[in-house]
Amino acid sequence: MMVEFVIGAIIVVLIFSIYTMVSRKRNATEIDQLDMKKTELLHRPVHEELAKVKRLNMTGQTEALFDRWRAEWDEVVTVDIPAVDEKLFASEDQVDKFRFGAAKKTNKEIESRLSQIEKKVNDILSELQQLVGSEEKNRAEGEDMHARQREAKKRLLAHRHTFGKAAPVLEVQLDVITGRFEKFADLTEDGNYLEARELLMEIQTEMDVMEHKMARIPALMTEVNHTLPAQLSEIENGYKEMKQDGYLLDHLQIEKEVTDLKEDLDRCRDFLVKTEVAETELIVSDAKDSIDFFYDLLEKEVMAKHHVLKDEGETGTVIEGISGHNDELMEETDLVKQSYQLDGEESDVPKRLKEEIYHLEKQYEILHGRIQDEKTAYSFLHDELKEIQARIAELTKEQKGFAAFLQTLRKDEVEATEELHTLRNRLQQITRKVKQSNLPGVPDYYREMSEDARVRIQETNAYLNEKPLNMKAVQEKLDAANGSIGHLANKTDELIDQVALAERMIQFGNRYRRTHPNIEPKLNEAEIAFRQADYSKALELCATAIDKVDSKGLKKFDAQYKEEQQ
Repeated sequence: MMVEFVIGAIIVVLIFSIYTMVSRKRNATEIDQLDMKKTELLHRPVHEELAKVKRLNMTGQTEALFDRWRAEWDEVVTVDIPAVDEKLFASEDQVDKFRFGAAKKTNKEIESRLSQIEKKVNDILSELQQLVGSEEKNRAEGEDMHARQREAKKRLLAHRHTFGKAAPVLEVQLDVITGRFEKFADLTEDGNYLEARELLMEIQTEMDVMEHKMARIPALMTEVNHTLPAQLSEIENGYKEMKQDGYLLDHLQIEKEVTDLKEDLDRCRDFLVKTEVAETELIVSDAKDSIDFFYDLLEKEVMAKHHVLKDEGETGTVIEGISGHNDELMEETDLVKQSYQLDGEESDVPKRLKEEIYHLEKQYEILHGRIQDEKTAYSFLHDELKEIQARIAELTKEQKGFAAFLQTLRKDEVEATEELHTLRNRLQQITRKVKQSNLPGVPDYYREMSEDARVRIQETNAYLNEKPLNMKAVQEKLDAANGSIGHLANKTDELIDQVALAERMIQFGNRYRRTHPNIEPKLNEAEIAFRQADYSKALELCATAIDKVDSKGLKKFDAQYKEEQQ
């Protein structure tokens, strides 16, 4: 009992020792990592960045920011870091006294304090870099802005005539930007680099706008004062000439539209004097679209007149042609109806087309009269003419389709006659095949099938000889005859194979008569059924008799029969 207690105590001591060792090592690792983090923060390049700021103009905004950053960094070095050191010492002491829970809590506090310090240091560095970066960018980009502004002034002086009355306004706007540069220089001189940076971004936007204006105003001046007015004059002159030539153009309202466009161009001139490029570009774009539309309208009238005068007479001739062709179709339909049966819809096609052609002729007569009166715009007349031409195409297509249908009737009759002749030959071949097979007889079902096939051929022939001929009914009878003879052909092959099989099985069964006398009655019955053409029964009786005397007999017969067939 004492030994067990000693062993238990030793185990407890070992477990405690292991726990203590592991906990000390884990806490020591955490303390080392926290100490390394503290050292890393202390060595951040804040001094170096502050030194860069000292090279700038230490006045105004820069001086105030520098003082604040230096104070914040001093606080980190003299207050925050020592406080962390104190906590680290406390944590080490707690570990030495095996107060691992307390040490863990202290480490959490140190970690939180280091995070706060890190944020403070990162903010200082970020702001420092922003200030120093702003000074560097301002110096480089400011020179670029100055160059762009000087280049804009040179261009305005060298090409002043291309800007018209907008030149003085552009000059004032450039002077305003020059004043903005002076303010930028003052802010830089006073050490307000961040504020100067914001101003420089505004100047860059203003220069972009100014350069766009100076690039577009000369071109817009040319379009507003020369190109577009010339095009409007061309449209006006073309409009007047076309009216003198007999074109009806009042529906286009071009005179009103041109007047409105001229007023828009006057507005553009006012906009350009004020250097309002965006508004001018919008109006100019709309004006160009309108002018293109006017050109298209006038061209459409010219083309419409050309097509109307060219195609109108020919269209009348075509209508006369389809009317005459329709009369021929009506005569041909009457002849076909003597030989073939047509349903109501089929026989009425020529009459329906005649009515539609009549309405088309009336529509054409009205169009012809309007063309002669010269009181309707050619674009309207051309649209009506195209509608008539489209209807002519539809009627012509229908006429061709119906003519082809009439021709198909005769073709279908010839094909049906040929197919019936083929079926007759096929039936004769089937009959000949049965006779050549020397069958003892044929079953009743087969006689009925043969009779059905002959009757269907006779019915088809009777329908083909009817006048007028109903081709739909003929085709139905022909399909039925085709199916009946196909079925008969399949059954004929089955019957011949069945007779041969029954005959050979009876012969095979006769081998058992001497060795198995009790098989004789069944074999006799099978032979009687065979002679009476009941071949299915003969096979069944013979197979039953053989299986009764020899369980393997049918397999032997099957193998022998297959060998004979090969």
